[in-house]
Amino acid sequence: MSGCPWRWRSAHLVGLQSVAWCFLILFSLGEGQNTSSAKTAPWEAAALNSILQQWGKPANTKQWNTTGDPCSGAALGNSPAIDDTAYDPFIKCDCTSDNGTTCHIIALKVYALDAVGVLPDELWTLSYLTNLDLRQNYLTGPISSSIRNLTRMQYLSLGINALSGEVPVELGELTELIVLSLSTNNFSGSLPTQLGSLIKLQQIYIDSSGLSGGIPSTFANLQNLVTVWASDNGFTGSIPAFIGNWSNLTDLRLQGNSFVGPIPSTFSNLTSLQTLRISDLSNGSSSLAFIKNLKSLNILVLRNNNISDSIPSSIGDYQSLLLLDISFNNITGQIPESLFNLSSLSYLFLGNNKLTGSLPSMKSSSLLNIDVSYNELSGSFPSWVGERNLQLNLVANNFTVTSPNSSALPSGLNCLQRNFPCNRGSPI
Repeated sequence: MSGCPWRWRSAHLVGLQSVAWCFLILFSLGEGQNTSSAKTAPWEAAALNSILQQWGKPANTKQWNTTGDPCSGAALGNSPAIDDTAYDPFIKCDCTSDNGTTCHIIALKVYALDAVGVLPDELWTLSYLTNLDLRQNYLTGPISSSIRNLTRMQYLSLGINALSGEVPVELGELTELIVLSLSTNNFSGSLPTQLGSLIKLQQIYIDSSGLSGGIPSTFANLQNLVTVWASDNGFTGSIPAFIGNWSNLTDLRLQGNSFVGPIPSTFSNLTSLQTLRISDLSNGSSSLAFIKNLKSLNILVLRNNNISDSIPSSIGDYQSLLLLDISFNNITGQIPESLFNLSSLSYLFLGNNKLTGSLPSMKSSSLLNIDVSYNELSGSFPSWVGERNLQLNLVANNFTVTSPNSSALPSGLNCLQRNFPCNRGSPI
């Protein structure tokens, strides 16, 4: 208080306005000192500088690290967010520790910057991280078991790199995880059973990751999953029936693995699904009965799954459907008129089945990509086959190509129908 320009006098007090001004100065100074004294924890600053130096991706000191301390500038506050594309590399900090004097790095992004190298040991000392985004770089080598130190992690994105080795079992100790992305890497081995402990997980991306083996039974615990991408791996065995209990699923992709059929009937419980992609099942015969109540589907791909069934007459109820691919199966019967009149359907792939009958007489204006090749379809062509901008594959059927509406189709289509004896010209 000795620095204040006021004091008691024997005859009177200095005006109350001066008193108020003094306290305002002291309050402002205190606030300034608290802000300026908040520094990044020294070991975190050293670790971050080492990591970025090893990858050759220094901080943009015009954006953050503006004072020589990493937790400065845009690294503070809620805006800009960590996923702001104008800031890369980027960190976000929390400076509430130790009465506002210590900052911890809670988010680190090095996204699509062609960073080359391994995951440095210093990375695993940033134990306050809740968000780590290292996607689309050239990072190699294994994920260390020391990842277990990142127990606060909620969003872990390591996709589209060249990471290798087995997925560490210690990853199962990060029980706060909400999003896990390991896609497009060179991992080996199977999914650790310990990942079944990640019960808060909502999104998992493990497509094209190099993993193989079966889906662990412990994954039955992952009841909060909304998005699962697991295509293009070496996964084997049956598709687990417990997936049908993941009632929050909106996007499930299991294409291009070595699973055996059939598709579990429990999938009929997944009424929130908007995207379902399953393909290339060996053995076992599946049916389409499980899709009966999946009326929220936008994309349905069931290619090459040994499906022996007919297209359900209720297909006209799937008003949200944009793409349907049930090619390379054993689908029999006729094509329902209602399928071609779905108002949102744009892509329809029915090729390589055993469909019979004729093409529907009417077609919605949105349906511009149609493949019905390699079936047993017959009859004349409806008028819509001559529409402009229509991508149409009609080969290897039994159509009457000489019908009036066939004039708009490529010449020689009759030569590409089943059992047609094409006459070749004389050799030149």
